[in-house]
Order: sequence, then structure tokens, then C-alpha cells
Amino acid sequence: MSTLNKSFQIKNVSFELEDKTILQDISLTLADQKIYALIGASGAGKTTLLQLLGGLKEPTKGTLTYAEKSPKDVVISLVPQEYGLLPWQTARQTVLAGRKISQKQRLTQDDQLAVRQLFEQMQLTDVADKYPNQLSGGQKQRVAITRGLASHSELLLMDEPFSALDAFTRETAQQLFLDSWHQAPRLTVFVTHDIEEALLLAHEVIVLAPNPGRIKHKMTSPFQEKEHLAGERQSELLFQTTQVLRKEIEG
Repeated sequence: MSTLNKSFQIKNVSFELEDKTILQDISLTLADQKIYALIGASGAGKTTLLQLLGGLKEPTKGTLTYAEKSPKDVVISLVPQEYGLLPWQTARQTVLAGRKISQKQRLTQDDQLAVRQLFEQMQLTDVADKYPNQLSGGQKQRVAITRGLASHSELLLMDEPFSALDAFTRETAQQLFLDSWHQAPRLTVFVTHDIEEALLLAHEVIVLAPNPGRIKHKMTSPFQEKEHLAGERQSELLFQTTQVLRKEIEG
């Protein structure tokens, strides 16, 4: 096993587009096997930062490295807002393809078993052989998340992964995601507009301020060691912490 420090180092990163500064002087250290939430007002550059982490964009200034490698040399799983499902692949084929591509070798019986277990955990077994046009929005979102979890990636990036779900389905999907993540933890960064979601799922919440996007506040979640969310959703601590973060975002 590598002895490299497997943290993601973001140093003095700025990003400009058509002479407009989208992100300015972003510096962060993201630890391996931790979940980070990016939250902030519209225009804060949350998705842009996610794309920089994934190597989909190049910074105008500054550097990004993971275990001393460029993001382009890292195996990354991305869960985009629009799901990224191919119309000719069933849910099962989608997830298996993601796993095969990430590990660059033929799938084994162990791989098949791991994917089958993920489908059970994400409550997708009944739709495993259906195509995207046969799935609801919530099912498509869970398939996209399952593909990310099934991949042999060092980094998992998710852009508003639960945004299309109704409140009840969202709570279920959040818990399913957390259950699956604990089975195979990896550095995970997700964008959300939901303050409670950020606090309940992430180990650390990063608040970005807009125009240009910059880090305004970082908070270690008081729920970071909680694996079961149901008992925390109505807690006074969640209400109070949510109010603190809301003031940071709105202020």
C-alpha cells in the first residue's frame, strides 16, 4: 500500500472565465476517507470547484494535487446533476460498466456480487434490468449514486446528488448512501443547497461566498460520527447548527 499522504491539496486556486473571476484564492486540504459538503449562495462557484477537483477544468492560478498527482491522473467517480445515464444501458449495465472502467480489467464474480449487494442496499434490485426511460427521477438518481459507489475510485464527486427527490425519498436515499459509503469509505465531495443535508452527511461543511467564489467558513459537523440519521433530523442541535450556517451563507 502506498505511503503517500492521500489528502487532496488545493493551493491558492483561482478560476476565470471570459475575464470574470469565478473562484478566487481557494486553499483547502481534504483528507482521505472523509466526506465534505460544498454549500453557499448561487454564484459561489460550487460546481466549478467540483469540476476543478475532477480535472474537468484547469485552474487559472494555483495547483490541485491528490497524493502528489494531478486530478487527471486520479481515478474519479462523478455523479452529475443530470445523472449521466446512457439510454441503451440498463441500470445494472450502467453500474457494472462504471466499475469495469474504473478498475481497467474484466469483472470477476466478486465484482458481480459487490454490485448486486449495492443494488440491494440502494433498493434498486427490482429495477436492475430496466432502462433509464423506465425509471423514475429518484430511481435514476440512485442508479447514478450506485455507479459512483461501485467504481474503484479514489475520489467520489457528487453535484447535488439528492436534489431531484421528494422529501421522504431524499431522506431514504441519504441514509442508503451513508450506509454504502461506510462499507467502502473514500474521499467524497458533494455540492448541495440543503444545509441540513450538508450537516448530516458530511464530516466537514465548506461555505463559499459569491462574486467571486471564495471560502467564507468551514465547520466540522457535530454529526460526523453518526451513521443513522433518523434520530438526528428533529434534534435541537441540528436546528441550532443549521441556523448558524444559514447566517454564514446569507451574511
